[in-house]
Amino acid sequence: MNSFLMNILSGFVVALYGLKGGYAKVKVKGQTIRLAVDNLRTLQRAKTYSIKEPDTLDWLDSFQPDSCLFDLGANIGQYSLYPAAKYGKKIRVYSFEPQCANYYLLNRNIHLNKLESIVTAYCVAVSGQSTFSRLYIPKFIGGGNRSQFGREDLKHMKIPSAHVQGMFGVTLDDLCARWDFPCPNYIKIDVDGIEIPIIRGAENTLKRPELRSVIVELGTIEEQEEAIRLMAQAGLGVKSRTTRNWGETCFVFERMATL
Repeated sequence: MNSFLMNILSGFVVALYGLKGGYAKVKVKGQTIRLAVDNLRTLQRAKTYSIKEPDTLDWLDSFQPDSCLFDLGANIGQYSLYPAAKYGKKIRVYSFEPQCANYYLLNRNIHLNKLESIVTAYCVAVSGQSTFSRLYIPKFIGGGNRSQFGREDLKHMKIPSAHVQGMFGVTLDDLCARWDFPCPNYIKIDVDGIEIPIIRGAENTLKRPELRSVIVELGTIEEQEEAIRLMAQAGLGVKSRTTRNWGETCFVFERMATL
């Protein structure tokens, strides 16, 4: 379908859902969640909410009460909203999403679900270094993914940038040490290509005993082996490895018991 027809169809979808309040109401493992619909991509995310990342949903279901989640690469917030709806005041969620269209929808979804007291969103790129740089965005739409911080990485973006956005990047260690964020008990990393730099920039955070588990999607065998090595140094071992998350290789790391 060419871009002209796609824009017409997308406009029709937006108008249709506008009559319903501008959102789709979705049932996810017993939780009713509202997702803003402003194009075909966000509608697709709503329709596949329960099936796209079953491993992530199962991991979220494993949380202990009174926990803190860091959602890195939150996109429009699906995997921030679900635990917030499920656990209520027994969880605190910090969502990090640098792409501005996604960040708007992330906040709108938090608002639609009245979860402002549980989920807080930040428009920063958690990365391997703390610096100002640029975010290269291949699909400049709400719900778009594969944006790259620091350089235009066509290997992961697949297509050239449609938009370049100024952005501040920060390491997990700096977030927790310099800006007094709490140490997370759980971390979700879904960042399309800079997983290893993020893990390297979280050396101290990953060693904290409060951190119980990390879920991360990893691409190449080399990236997987490097992640396993770095996590082991921090006392985290592989609990599971699957490809149910839309074909992506998903690793769950957990704190290893000490003798």
